[in-house]
Amino acid sequence: MFDRMRSAWFNRQRKAWEKKRKKGKRSYMLYRGVLRWGGFMFGLTACSDVYIRHEKMDWSLGVSLLIGCFLVGYVWALCIWNLNERRYGYMARR
Repeated sequence: MFDRMRSAWFNRQRKAWEKKRKKGKRSYMLYRGVLRWGGFMFGLTACSDVYIRHEKMDWSLGVSLLIGCFLVGYVWALCIWNLNERRYGYMARR
């Protein structure tokens, strides 16, 4: 019973990854990593600095924070892309 459930879960995950993979690596890195993850982290960090720590946000801090979050988002997306490629066996087929 559990093997059948695990197989169905794996097939759903594989199909979802294939759908994302069709859009391409560059699209995945830009939208999922830089904009979604990096943008979310930038917003969360900027809000916590202003509202929780009561720090004044100047433009140099904001720009460096934006660049840092986008860079980390890019690296995160690259790692997730390679992990999923290995997980679903696409790297071996090349």
